[in-house]
Amino acid sequence: MKPIEKVAHDLDTFARDCAVTVALKITDDSCKMDGEQRAVFMALYDALPSHKSAIFDDDVYALIAEARSTPNASLYARIKKEREMAMAIITQEKMKTFKASVRGSLLIAELTR
Repeated sequence: MKPIEKVAHDLDTFARDCAVTVALKITDDSCKMDGEQRAVFMALYDALPSHKSAIFDDDVYALIAEARSTPNASLYARIKKEREMAMAIITQEKMKTFKASVRGSLLIAELTR
């Protein structure tokens, strides 16, 4: 199993919802991470196993997929609504903790390969 897949598999429901939220932020370009970090977190999103979200409806995955393949203002407006709702629940502080945890887990997974 690749390190990114291991990290994605080991995430709990809250962390998986954080990963979906980061994917929303990256997809609508409201994320402030650099290109390398964006690629890492989108790879994490892509590696997520199926899960029942505590925040999102199942159609959020289709929304992200559609916006990635055919981005447009209408989809970005829907994404903005979803990510703002999620961030109100998650909070900025918990999101920062999640990102730091993923970075640390990826480093450990790489080193223990």
